[in-house]
Amino acid sequence: MIQGPSAAANRPWLVLAVAYLGWVFDLMDVFLMVLVRDRAMTELLGPGATVQQIGVWGGWALGITLIGWAAGGLIFGMVADRWGRARTMALTILIYAVFTGLCGLAQTPGQLILLRFIASLGIGGEWGAGASLIAEVFPRTSRAAAAGILQSAAATGFFAAILLEYLVGGNWRWAFFGGAIPAALALVVRLTVREPETWVAVRSRARALGDRVGSLAALLADPELKRRLILGTALAVIGIFAYWGTNFWVNARFTELLSAAGTPPDALASGVRRALIVLNLGNLAGFLIYIPITNRIGRKAAFAVFHAGSLVTMPLAYLASTTYEIGLVLFFFAGLFTSGIYSGYTIYFPELFPTHVRATGASFCYNVGRVISAPGPVLMGWLIGALAAVVPAGRQVAWAGALMGGVYLLGLVVVPFLPETRGIELKDVEPDVAVRTA
Repeated sequence: MIQGPSAAANRPWLVLAVAYLGWVFDLMDVFLMVLVRDRAMTELLGPGATVQQIGVWGGWALGITLIGWAAGGLIFGMVADRWGRARTMALTILIYAVFTGLCGLAQTPGQLILLRFIASLGIGGEWGAGASLIAEVFPRTSRAAAAGILQSAAATGFFAAILLEYLVGGNWRWAFFGGAIPAALALVVRLTVREPETWVAVRSRARALGDRVGSLAALLADPELKRRLILGTALAVIGIFAYWGTNFWVNARFTELLSAAGTPPDALASGVRRALIVLNLGNLAGFLIYIPITNRIGRKAAFAVFHAGSLVTMPLAYLASTTYEIGLVLFFFAGLFTSGIYSGYTIYFPELFPTHVRATGASFCYNVGRVISAPGPVLMGWLIGALAAVVPAGRQVAWAGALMGGVYLLGLVVVPFLPETRGIELKDVEPDVAVRTA
């Protein structure tokens, strides 16, 4: 029987601490790329590079990060079911830490993009392993709280990226070198976290389960699990598409507001940065506020509340932000609702599937949602251009953001068909136990 590094039982809050740090460094890595991409590409392309070339190569660097993120999630979700949650989490942390550090040695844009792709495989893989580990280690009474706290690490990762960039004085190579620090966390995970007893028990029955462990085919062959997979993926596609299409353009809306107020060009960047920090504080609040709400009213009702809140607050924030100060308040609440939904994914998706395909199913829902949602920011950009002829100057971003916020309405269509999992014991979704779909 596979026991992992320690014979003692996992201490749940220690497990949460290391999983939280892993997700913090995951998102720090992603935001670092956003912060330093233009400087990195300017240096790597050389003095003759045009603004357009820098933008295109920087866009590829971000795009390949998203592709690798999704691919890593799908691959390592299956690995986590077959090889173990703790082992997979340690491996994925090591992958993204080592290859993020190597990004600092890149000599060409192509090298940087290749290294980013490999690093992002680890970033994507860490979520499924960590979310499944938390779901299986914590009792049902505190499982949602632990999962929501884990998701809130995304906001902490944003602040960690800003701090690291500041400490290295904006030097993009040293920023990536600093991103290698989490490699030490992989060792901590391997030495202190053992595999959950739930997974160990299933792994010991692996022969009886045959190739169903970590098998996407097994998920698709079971009618109920297939239904859950489709519904979970649809929920993720809607929420992530709308989030990427609106939150990733908030800086453009604040640039409009500051420019309309006559803000000097040299002060625009700092004003936009402050606005993004406020938006991220709203994100953090949403991650945490979602926890007591879903525990109180259930998974389905919480998703309905936060999709409805997003449907109202995001268009309102874009359209009613007539001044910078009003915008800070409105986008704080928009961030609260739109990001709270992500806590729902981390809590809910592992509850949908039995142990032998838990990480596979949860990772599929989340990462296929990312892939299909990738055009969201592109559609927002297209809308801004298309609306230029029909809305007043300086309001194109506002109306485009409001229209993209309307996508959250689709989430309210999916929610009634979701199975309710609040209060369920994970054993209740095992193959030999009747599935609860109330």
